[in-house]
Amino acid sequence: MRNNPERLAWVVLLLSFLTCVGLTVAVPLGIRHYILYARVGQKVTLEVQRPPLSVTLAGRGLPVSVAEHYDDVPEQTIVTTAATAGRLVTHAPGADSPIVATVQLYDYTKITFSAAQSPRFTASRLPHQVALEMEAGRVRISVSGDDGRSTTVEVHTPHGTTMLVEGTYWINVNATMTEITVRDGYANVNSDTEQSISLGPAERAIIRDGQIFGPLSAARNLVANSDFAAPLDESWVSYSKDVQFEGEPGGKVEKAEVEGRPVIVIERQGEGHAETGITQQINVDIRDFSSLQLHLLLYIEDHNVPVCGSLGSECPVMVRIDYEDADGADQQWLQGFYSLPDASTPGNPLFCVTCNIRNDHIQAPEDTWYSYDSENLIPLLSQDGKTPILINSITVNASGHTYKALIAEVELIGQE
Repeated sequence: MRNNPERLAWVVLLLSFLTCVGLTVAVPLGIRHYILYARVGQKVTLEVQRPPLSVTLAGRGLPVSVAEHYDDVPEQTIVTTAATAGRLVTHAPGADSPIVATVQLYDYTKITFSAAQSPRFTASRLPHQVALEMEAGRVRISVSGDDGRSTTVEVHTPHGTTMLVEGTYWINVNATMTEITVRDGYANVNSDTEQSISLGPAERAIIRDGQIFGPLSAARNLVANSDFAAPLDESWVSYSKDVQFEGEPGGKVEKAEVEGRPVIVIERQGEGHAETGITQQINVDIRDFSSLQLHLLLYIEDHNVPVCGSLGSECPVMVRIDYEDADGADQQWLQGFYSLPDASTPGNPLFCVTCNIRNDHIQAPEDTWYSYDSENLIPLLSQDGKTPILINSITVNASGHTYKALIAEVELIGQE
């Protein structure tokens, strides 16, 4: 080739041309691939609701006891509860940091937060992705989107893998089985033996011995617009009443958005007593129900009366279920929540003194979302041996002088 400089020149020219063409094509494609598929970690926080939680960070063999919120939870962190509770919250990156998934951990649960990633650039069409490994216990998983971008949550258990999209789900795991329940949304359930099944709203499945049993009927939610995604007045009625002093303001109920999710804010600033809340007519016959469970997600931001006042009736959050018993008589069931303890001795009572139902009020942690799930209410509503036959209505209110409470979920879940 040295004897033929023209051929050498043509080879160099051709190679340069091909290199130029290759770079012209490869560089934009590489940039495009990076923009479409590059990912960044989500911000993950651990909210402690009933301390302490046991947390084992990745790369550190010994667990530590955590009694307060833990920000920026790293991947491969193991969280274990005893007679305690907490919540993992994943936030999409960005200025607003909307919530894309929450995992409520109940008693005696062990879960590993494997990964949580989102597309780095808005041009990407990939979903937010969260991966969890659940060894034992019970969780409630809420999956949401972000500005039109979908979210997928992958849950691995000893018996199989479940893929979740936007919706709300319960997952229970013990030594012999995994149970998946869809409140709303869709789930794809796969066993370790490569069986699979798809679940829709109000359906559940059980994975046991490599087999999937389902779809089975799931309990149904009797409360319409229980997550306040629709306009409030479509199914709820708000009210403010019983203002003690003339000229003092009543309370107000407003719909707001907190961390990318709709909530109801019940608040008042004033002197003397007043009650503010929301109520919904249900009118559902429950004579064939084997179980009835109340679920709430609440946040108490302000309340200036310790516990629930001197008579135990001024709670920052109170739930009332009105129902009819087997004799046709109207009855009520009440449950109060508070965050401000009473340092006095003796202090304010831990139940409503003026109410027929005297359930002990429950202390919720301050400035933290608190998830409440009742036991089966059917036996509790069966007063004097008279079983409940009709749920008339459900009411969530706040009362006292100054109060501010946020309500994100109200569900009354019945199983026939």
